[in-house]
Amino acid sequence: MTRIEGTLVNHTPLRIGFGREASPLTSIDIGVIRIKRADGREVPYIPGSSLKGAMRSLAERLLRAQNIDVHSPWDFKKMEEEKKSKKYCLLCSIFGNTGIASHVTIYDAYPLSEAVTQVRTCVGINREFGGAQPDVLYREEFVVPGTHWSFKMDIVNIRVYPDARDDRGTLVKQLIQALRDGHVQVGARKTVGYGLIQLVKAGYKVYEPKNGRLEVTTSGEL
Repeated sequence: MTRIEGTLVNHTPLRIGFGREASPLTSIDIGVIRIKRADGREVPYIPGSSLKGAMRSLAERLLRAQNIDVHSPWDFKKMEEEKKSKKYCLLCSIFGNTGIASHVTIYDAYPLSEAVTQVRTCVGINREFGGAQPDVLYREEFVVPGTHWSFKMDIVNIRVYPDARDDRGTLVKQLIQALRDGHVQVGARKTVGYGLIQLVKAGYKVYEPKNGRLEVTTSGEL
């Protein structure tokens, strides 16, 4: 197993919603997702599922750029065929599907200091005329740029560091480098630049079973 731990920073406003309207007790129409901590405070966070989804989406784009056929994650017919044949595409062999478990776990990311939020008033756009739609105003909340978050990712049964041993490891390594280079977006409103994140500092540890326990055999900085 390889564990990667480090710090994320969002360089642009970040908004990950929670699937329903904000409380009627507030003036915000679209709020950010929060989690209650042990001290009772509710703080914004980045769900691991959102980070993993962003990484998988980037992997799809990288593979298609190399003219490698990639099926949709919602193509259940194709996934059933893979399950019966035991021959999984490169993407499913990393991130899993309905017939195989994922080799990658990405944990929820929590703010390392206070996560300051702001509220912006936005206007709806008329798609036909390309201008503002009258009477369509809404207020959205977002986490301000420059917020630092924890990052932890586990990769099981795929060798990535120090050297990848197969195509799966090579692709995962490319994804982590893209995160290091600040080429990953997460959350809502990506087409207007929201959600650009970067892994600003991180290290890896490779664990192998020895003497009945997992022991670190290799480690390094990214």
